[in-house]
Amino acid sequence: MVEVNRSFLIPLDISLLEKAIPFEKIHALEYLSEVDRAWIQKKGEKMLADPSYRAFNLWNTALFKREIEGIRQKMTVRWIDPLKGYGLFAEEKIPEMTCIGEYVGIVKKRDKKKDRDNSYIFEYAIDTFDTGYVIDAEKKGNHTRFVNHSDHPNLLSRWLVIEGLPRVIFFTKQQVEKGEELVVDYGPYYWD
Repeated sequence: MVEVNRSFLIPLDISLLEKAIPFEKIHALEYLSEVDRAWIQKKGEKMLADPSYRAFNLWNTALFKREIEGIRQKMTVRWIDPLKGYGLFAEEKIPEMTCIGEYVGIVKKRDKKKDRDNSYIFEYAIDTFDTGYVIDAEKKGNHTRFVNHSDHPNLLSRWLVIEGLPRVIFFTKQQVEKGEELVVDYGPYYWD
């Protein structure tokens, strides 16, 4: 078994996976520019000024931090088929509202032409404000890059501000059974 991100175990030879799909495993968001990071952090801190968002963020962040401090979910990355590619699967029953992990990659400005064929792009919005940035996990990411889309998801994503920076965290929406694929609804524009 290979330990991933201190709180997750993926029984898979990561070097074999990295040969099959050229990507580098990382543990946190990476920013191409410190100026962009500072601007995004300022927007994230502004979100926390809203009392209702601050309460929502505090509760969800507590769930996330509890997971990082040692609760381990066993998951595997498996090949599905040529259309879907790889997927992330539960190797044990996972309770509702359990943190699966943070969607990490490279935070960069959106390039609609270059990003059009990239299946690993997650819009880096802050609250309802479109920042023009994306999280790109195509070349650098973690196990969450293998979470596929479904119209009937068992995961939900939450934008949380942690240490001043907005981050995308996946939680189970319901109990997930052993062997079940972990999927999220990436939204109405996923197939565009």
